[in-house]
Amino acid sequence: MLINAEHFGRVIPCPACNERIQMPSAAEVSRTYAAASSKRQQQANESVTVQTNSDFANVHPWSSLGIGVGFAVLFYLAMFLIKGSYLSDLFLARGWVPYIVVIFFGWSVGILTLKYMRLRTQRIALLVEVLPVQISHQINSSNLSQFIEHITRIPERLSRTYMVTRIRRGLEHFAIRRSNPDVARMMQSQSDIDVSAIGGSYSLVKSFLWAIPILGFIGTVIGISAAISGFSGQTEAAQDMAVLMESINNVTGGLGVAFDTTLVALVISIMLAFPVSAMQKAEEDLLNSIDEYCNENLLKRLDDAGGMAEVASNTEGILVALKSAVSSGQEEILEEFRQAGERMAELQDEQHKLIQRTSENVDSKMASLVTKTGNEAARAFDETAYAVRENLGKLGEGIAELNKVLKQLDGKQVVIEKKKSKWFGRG
Repeated sequence: MLINAEHFGRVIPCPACNERIQMPSAAEVSRTYAAASSKRQQQANESVTVQTNSDFANVHPWSSLGIGVGFAVLFYLAMFLIKGSYLSDLFLARGWVPYIVVIFFGWSVGILTLKYMRLRTQRIALLVEVLPVQISHQINSSNLSQFIEHITRIPERLSRTYMVTRIRRGLEHFAIRRSNPDVARMMQSQSDIDVSAIGGSYSLVKSFLWAIPILGFIGTVIGISAAISGFSGQTEAAQDMAVLMESINNVTGGLGVAFDTTLVALVISIMLAFPVSAMQKAEEDLLNSIDEYCNENLLKRLDDAGGMAEVASNTEGILVALKSAVSSGQEEILEEFRQAGERMAELQDEQHKLIQRTSENVDSKMASLVTKTGNEAARAFDETAYAVRENLGKLGEGIAELNKVLKQLDGKQVVIEKKKSKWFGRG
């Protein structure tokens, strides 16, 4: 029976058990549907939030830039307090290059500061008991939901870390695959992804490490060019040696100022290189600690025997179904074989009869042929023998006549006359 709008709020008979049931009102149905939709939307939003916030290596560039600008402002305020000293002159009286260098250095300091704050949170997450032994020492299909529920109750600040995220993904993968080797491969792949993400997060800082010394050399070239151009102008206007020496002193002083920009850039790049290397090593050590924890507390405790039993039961069911299907199909195949055997037997009988008839016909034909051939051969043999006897008789007569002639020629000469040819003779 279909539930229509007129059934809301009324008592109707159940189509299955014939009992009378109270249907909810339209307002209650609307509230229930709205609550379910809101819950599904909240779960979807949480899933999206987890996916978008799973990058823990990179920091926001504009936040780090703001920290860098603030650092530069404070630094130059300190330089103005000691204005007139050699240190302040290095940053205030050497052109525009030191200002850019200080901003790049402050931007890098901002990135390292944000990464250090995240690193502290990541290290705190290592102390959280993500997989409590109070639930069970073994993690299997029966208690897997309890471990996942425990992870969802971890505070949001600690749940958005490498540690908790990797273990949660490992449990979710185990819930689907039910295979310890598959989870181990997934965890190794996730570890490689995290290492690659940490290496890529330092690309901007490494660009600053490359750009700061280049800016120092650019400042040096600019200072040298300005000093040489000023020296050439003063030599043209100089009238005596004293003025020339003064212009040379000004040029050498300008060259010293120009080389100060390279000095500042190189010193700042060295000051920045060591913290960057130390921070990158600290994050890589953190990932190694997470890998060790997952190997000791997750992979060793995963028990896929239940999943294998389920797979075995499913395999057994498949084999039973296959056996029944093969047995039913085997009967049909045997019936077809039986019918084919009967048809082959009939064909053999027909072939045997055909061969027997063919043999009888051949025997009769051969007998008549032999009889006919024998009569004709005998008649031909008689005729041949008669002809031979007649020829032999004539040959004997010819030999006798020849003997007579030879006797008559006994002692006589026989003259043989050769006639000339009419074709070649004249007569």
